Amino acid sequence: MSSTKFRVTAVLMAAILAAAPQAEAAAAKTGPSQVTKSNSQNHAVPAWNVTLGNNVTATLEHADGWQQNGTYVAVFTLKYKNGGKSSARLVSYFPKVVLPGGSVTAANPITRDLAKKKIEPGQSLSVTYYAKTEGNSLSGMKLVMDVWNPKAKGYLQRVGTYRLPANYSAAAAPGSSTKLQLGGTPVTVQAESLEIIKYDGKVIAKVGMYMTNHGGKVWSDRGFEPHLVTASGNSFLLHHEAGTEGVPIQPKEKKLVYYITEIPSYLKSAGLRFLWTENDDTLKLTLPVESFKLPAATAPKWDIAAGAAKKMTIKGIPVEARIRQASLRSSGGEGIWNIEMSFKNKGKKSVAVPGYDFAIKASEGSFHPYNPDNKVGLTLRPGEEKTMSMEISLPLELKQDKLKLQMIESSAGDDPSTQTPANPAEPGSESASGAQEKVALPIAYFDISYQTERKASIGVEYGAQSAQGFAYTLVSMQRLPWQDTDLIVAKLRLRNTQESKSLPLPELKANVTSDEKTVLTGSEVIAEEQGSLIAPGSSTEVYVMARIPYTKDIRSLRFELFTQKDTAKSSFLTVTTSGATQSIEVLEKGKPYSVTVIGKRADAQERRTVIYEGVDTDIVYSELLLTSNEQRRVQAAMLKGYFQSADGMIYEADTIQPEAALQPGSKQSVVFWARVPKGVSGELGLALGTAMSGGKLAETGKDVTGVMGVKKLMLNPVRPAASSGLTQLDWYPYNVSVTKASGHLQEGSSSISLNVTFDVKRSESITAADSGHKLILIIKDVLGQTQERTLTPGTDIQVPGTRSMSIELTDDQYKRLRGGWFNLTLVDEFQNERITLGSQSYNLTFQPTVDPNEER
Repeated sequence: MSSTKFRVTAVLMAAILAAAPQAEAAAAKTGPSQVTKSNSQNHAVPAWNVTLGNNVTATLEHADGWQQNGTYVAVFTLKYKNGGKSSARLVSYFPKVVLPGGSVTAANPITRDLAKKKIEPGQSLSVTYYAKTEGNSLSGMKLVMDVWNPKAKGYLQRVGTYRLPANYSAAAAPGSSTKLQLGGTPVTVQAESLEIIKYDGKVIAKVGMYMTNHGGKVWSDRGFEPHLVTASGNSFLLHHEAGTEGVPIQPKEKKLVYYITEIPSYLKSAGLRFLWTENDDTLKLTLPVESFKLPAATAPKWDIAAGAAKKMTIKGIPVEARIRQASLRSSGGEGIWNIEMSFKNKGKKSVAVPGYDFAIKASEGSFHPYNPDNKVGLTLRPGEEKTMSMEISLPLELKQDKLKLQMIESSAGDDPSTQTPANPAEPGSESASGAQEKVALPIAYFDISYQTERKASIGVEYGAQSAQGFAYTLVSMQRLPWQDTDLIVAKLRLRNTQESKSLPLPELKANVTSDEKTVLTGSEVIAEEQGSLIAPGSSTEVYVMARIPYTKDIRSLRFELFTQKDTAKSSFLTVTTSGATQSIEVLEKGKPYSVTVIGKRADAQERRTVIYEGVDTDIVYSELLLTSNEQRRVQAAMLKGYFQSADGMIYEADTIQPEAALQPGSKQSVVFWARVPKGVSGELGLALGTAMSGGKLAETGKDVTGVMGVKKLMLNPVRPAASSGLTQLDWYPYNVSVTKASGHLQEGSSSISLNVTFDVKRSESITAADSGHKLILIIKDVLGQTQERTLTPGTDIQVPGTRSMSIELTDDQYKRLRGGWFNLTLVDEFQNERITLGSQSYNLTFQPTVDPNEER
């Protein structure tokens, strides 16, 4: 070799070697690799294999191009394989691009591949190159490979040339899958569908792609930009239908992911492909990653037959939506549709159903939207089904049997899409700075089966109204007097229809409407098992109460049970029935009223009902014995009642009930009393129920807001006759006797001394509250004069026990008496009205004055 040739060779080699550390520094700034093609591609790859010398070969794996900012960038990947015994340096190989016109452009590694320097013996290495060209496609382009050879003219030897076929496409064929390394995660991708949607004056392309994550962590394509590319190379930026965050795909999971963009109306759908690109920030270029030919375009199938389900995907999770049931009722000149929309998760992961927009579309062309106060999103566990209830009004003159329910993507979604076409030259596309508005597309048009709203009959079980899983029975419907209003009380039985799954009974609220227009006040739900699980096949009882003016007639009643979290309401059950209410059940005489609430079970039996006679009015006073039927010490349920006369008059009763808890089998006295007009005591009933307050069993000291389980006890009122003696007098819960009474009159004295002994017994098995009774002792002397003493328990009388008290009567007329009698009467006083318990007269002991002279 001549010295001149050697110097040129040395200079060229030095330049090549000097570039190496700079390349390493540039590669160090790029971060980890984002995209690596797998060796196994299921679409056609150009067959170019070139021998580079020393048992090193290069194979073309992939070639593609991307037009941006007036420049076309060709990208291709070579896989080097070293079959030799020493390392092969990449600086010895010089791939180039030759355009159809003959111009040659050097191909350089993309930023992340700059750090790749050599191929070790027995190893393979893939390197992706790029070249800026003047063309706008790969058609007619040649790839050439030169290698360093100091013996060749210009020191470069051409070892291979390959012309890309005129019909070459880098896109995977429709239906075939491609395994890629995306962001370090192995992912298999396959084109599934292409829909061309014409709606609201726009044309929308919707692309479905299957993706399978073979890695060990969650993956999404957020680092890559999806595009819809035409046959001519023009493109439109796609956006995720699921939102800006994309769809996360769990390890080993396969999901169908949708992309969407608006396209010009004249754009041909043939030859469209899906393409991912990524940005090379160092080169300030957008590079193609992988593309997929899309299948033939189809039109969306929005019409869903009555009862059929719409299969859809929400963030990659398969979900079925259908109208579970729909019913129509009329109100004035409007038809009111109640529609239950059911969503069922058919996937293996939980999914959040977005708040879709709904409207009824009439065959006449009008739309009637559903405008809830708040859109309620549903979260579904795998296999779970939930239902949302809608109420939509529309004119009755429309054809009610030819309606459709339109379900549309929410126009207020969380994805303010910025669909920027990559090629501003494409007619109908926007500039890079422009952005398309989010397009809300229809999901389905559901046929609505014509069915008038069912009115529940008492005692009939109806199937589960929604996916809550509870069949329901309207057990009873009562209209009860309540202060200056009436109380509507509906008793419902809910039965878990599941064969093996317990169902939760949520915390419920209620709206009650009469005659489709009047919302009743004071609505309450009473259900002891709210928040509990109801076992398969088991039932639970729910009471719904509301108030209505007692003068108002009712033709129909509608009970809407729902759950509420913050301001969001979710329907649970809707029951419509006629305004007819049941008369209160009358218990046979002698039969007790039973409290059936679990944990409060007890029987209340009439002990006595007495009349306290007044001057203008009487008092009806009824004592009941409440016996606990529980097996533990419990606080008894509070009772509430009212008296009803034979002519239907209502007299609200006050209740006197002890606060003390009841042991098993023990009793307490419960008193009901009311002031009534004189003469009411003929045929008298006591309507009795369990008191409620704030949706729960009433507690002592709390205002009672309602009553449930009302039944009527027919009473036996009496006006008790006074006893002719003062033994064993019934002053409930006490038994009072005067065991000894004596009076002493000293001759010439103006005083009479009385001594009375009282014996009081009490039944310790019966608990009674202080009901305000007073025990009055009336003392009548021989002159017919009377005076009264209130006998205070614990002072005048021992309760229980025996105690004597001394009484002195004073009158100057007593000085003339030489004997006589006195009378004792015991009176029970209640609310200033009295009943005489008993009366008895006793002789006075006369003590004459002894003359001292006579004694001598």
